[in-house]
Parts: sequence; C-alpha cells; structure tokens
Amino acid sequence: MVKLIGAIGDSITHGYYDSEDLGWFARLGKLILQDYPSAYLFNNLAQAGDNIADASMRAVHEVLSRHFDLLLVSLGTNDLRRRKDSNLALDFSFGAREMYWNNLLDTLQKSGAQIVVFDLLPVVEKRYLPTAALVRRNEDVERYNNQICRICHERKIKFFARYPQWHTRTLEKLYHDATHPNARGHQILAEEIFDYLKKEKILTESVRAQND
Repeated sequence: MVKLIGAIGDSITHGYYDSEDLGWFARLGKLILQDYPSAYLFNNLAQAGDNIADASMRAVHEVLSRHFDLLLVSLGTNDLRRRKDSNLALDFSFGAREMYWNNLLDTLQKSGAQIVVFDLLPVVEKRYLPTAALVRRNEDVERYNNQICRICHERKIKFFARYPQWHTRTLEKLYHDATHPNARGHQILAEEIFDYLKKEKILTESVRAQND
C-alpha cells in the first residue's frame, strides 16, 4: 500500500532559495524513492510566511482532509522576529507558542499519522544589515527549541534536533541569507532527515496510527 508523507512548515520547508527549485522535502522524496520505489507519495503543505498560529489553523482543513501516514513538521522561525533593539520577542509570547503548538499537535494526532517534529535551524545573525528593523537571534532559537522539545516529549512525539550540529557549521556557505538554506544546505537537510527516518525505522514499518 502506497503511503503518504506530508510536510508542514514555512518558507524553509517550502524550499525557498534552493536554486534547483526543490527544497529539502522534494530532495528527501527523491532519496526515499531510491530505496523504496513506488512506496510513497509526497505532499508539501508548507506556506511561506507561516507562523505557528497559521500552521495550527491551516492543519484543521489541510491535514484532516487527507490520509497522511507520516507528517514532518518544521516551522517556528517566523515566531521569533524581534525589534533590533528590543529584548521582547514580537508576535508570540512563550505562553502563546505553547498554546498554538499544542493546538497543532492535537490536530495532527487526530489524523492518525505518525509525527516527526524538527527543531529550528540557527540563524546567521551577522547577515542582518544595520538598517534591519526586525532580526532573529540564536539565543531565542535555542530557548524555542527547548520548548518544542519538551512539548513533544510530553506527548511522546518524535523530535529531531539539528541545531547543535548546524550551529558548528560555516553557515555562510550553506545559507542564502540569514535564515534560508541554499541548494547545498537543502541537500544536507534532506540527507540528514533521510538518515534519521531510516535510523528510527520510520520508513521500514507501517507508520499509520503509531501516535494513537
């Protein structure tokens, strides 16, 4: 039986700034089909600009209307914009993020699909121009990753942490700007996710209803 894999996320998950117009999700699909020919279909639901509130509301219609076997969730960067000279994150407080993440995961678990949540990637802070009004900071990313990890742990949902390794890399060679990977970055993401899914045996067993 052919299984359906979906992705929920923002412009990074959508594949922006991949010069080959693929993004990590399409690249991941190619890797999966090399090892599992004709076994999977893929549906990228990511929308550029989406934050956790957008994804939470969109999932009610776009996820529950389909029969996904596996859902890959990678978003949150748009929740962490802050004014350059402010110590307060814009748009979403800690409590708001907690509420919307739980709302999103409530919906995804109702679908019966297996869920894998990814952490946020580091940003290249020095690429923000002095005139930039809004910026993102890695200290915010780290705190948010800890929050998302805890929520997933409480719900017994798989969480794939990439930040520690990516934070040690020369991101200027892997990013188009401060936040978006380039083609090489997207390929590395795809390969790492593929290796993780194989390691966790997610691609070699029936994935439906394991979160019930």
